[in-house]
Amino acid sequence: MRLRHLLMVVILVGVAQTTSAQALDISSGGQPTITGAVNGSVTGNASVTSDLVVTINFGEVSPLNTNSIVKVIVPIAIRSNQPYQVAVSTTGLTNANAQALQASDVGLGLQNLRVLGGAGKICTQSTHIIRSPLDNDPAITATVGASGRVSYTSSLGNVSGSTVILSGPQLSKNNSINRQQSDVYVFDAIFAVTPQFFATGVSSATLIFSISAGPNAPC
Repeated sequence: MRLRHLLMVVILVGVAQTTSAQALDISSGGQPTITGAVNGSVTGNASVTSDLVVTINFGEVSPLNTNSIVKVIVPIAIRSNQPYQVAVSTTGLTNANAQALQASDVGLGLQNLRVLGGAGKICTQSTHIIRSPLDNDPAITATVGASGRVSYTSSLGNVSGSTVILSGPQLSKNNSINRQQSDVYVFDAIFAVTPQFFATGVSSATLIFSISAGPNAPC
């Protein structure tokens, strides 16, 4: 039996993993957005000083949704007074039936890392690195395979355990991180699902983004 209507919920939670008090922080990077959805929604706090808690409902992702793709952009803010790394882990979305929704059916990419405000630190000796293969917009890189299944350059299938997705030098000029609006970098986590038939199965997942001390990256 094919599932005609699939309700998928992804919950994104930001966690700071500090080596000392107020050394690293992750939070909302602004209002998330959704396009191409039918009966879908995305909720989250627009303030960059708020915790990162976002719920995505992709809505109708069977062919009853005649849009080519459902795309969600979640801005994520990060701060640090030292070299950092951002990792993501995921739970849920495990289906034994290969025709049911798989992690590889949800595109995931990172784009548009930018500094907000004058208290963000701009380094010249080293750069911020989005780990391969995530440096892309999955809504643009989606392709249809010989079987008719849509695949992405990168997806939730590239997340195994706690997977480092971004790293770089110090992000904030301040020695103590106090969640100001001006001491932050923001990147976009982009999710994409192409409407198609999926067999009945698990249709929800939880993602946790965390920031911790990273490899040496002089500024």
